Amino acid sequence: MEHFKARKVGVYVDVSNIAMNGGYGMQYDVLREFASRNNGICMRLNAYLPYDEEKAKSDLDYKKKSNNFHSILRDFGYKVIVKPVKWYVDDDEHRYAKANSDLDMAVDALLQSEKLDYVVMLTGDGDFIQVVRALQNKGCRVDVIGFKNVSGTLKKEADSFISGYMIPDLLPFDESQVNSENGWGTINSRVR
Repeated sequence: MEHFKARKVGVYVDVSNIAMNGGYGMQYDVLREFASRNNGICMRLNAYLPYDEEKAKSDLDYKKKSNNFHSILRDFGYKVIVKPVKWYVDDDEHRYAKANSDLDMAVDALLQSEKLDYVVMLTGDGDFIQVVRALQNKGCRVDVIGFKNVSGTLKKEADSFISGYMIPDLLPFDESQVNSENGWGTINSRVR
């Protein structure tokens, strides 16, 4: 009987990018199971997400939902890396928020790859093309999972691109669509 060596897996999730581009409500336990298929052991499960401390002071519902989400991620074994939202004012006196955790995710993936065989990145952001190349140059296989608005170059650069829509149970099933006018199997159906 042949003995297979377990693959050491790292999962890196750009939570905002995924949520804004078709992956809202993604099931993180299903993602962990998918990443560890084929004799894989998840060594790193990192989720990068923004948190608006200013909003949390005035919106208790936001604070509660955010803390609950962070807690759920931790319960599934993810390390939650929070990037505080910073507020700026442009030349026209309009306020805008920024909380980009791309650099944090890139550095963590590169540093942690020393002990990994396989990296799964969930993002559609083309800024990660060089990170994918660097990880591959370190000997890691890199798969990218995304939903909508995924950089074409990022798809090509990865060893494999996997549409999140194709992973069974990764997104919750919307039962309300089954018997609706545009339900399962009909033209314009949006059931996932």
